[in-house]
Amino acid sequence: MHKLIKNTVLTIEEMYETYIDEWLLIAFTALDVHLNVLAGEVIAHSKNRDEIYAAFPECKGRSFANFQVVAQ
Repeated sequence: MHKLIKNTVLTIEEMYETYIDEWLLIAFTALDVHLNVLAGEVIAHSKNRDEIYAAFPECKGRSFANFQVVAQ
């Protein structure tokens, strides 16, 4: 099951360090000039992509992004 998190704003670097090999659903708070996410509030995270898709209603009325963090 996906884990919901509230009021946790992280930079993209912090997300990559914290959520290795997980899918993230975030409400972004900062974008660069190319519209890449720089920071955001982590809404949910899970190893299972489908669980993150199920969490989309949590973002109603917000600008959000969904992506997978992979180990480098």
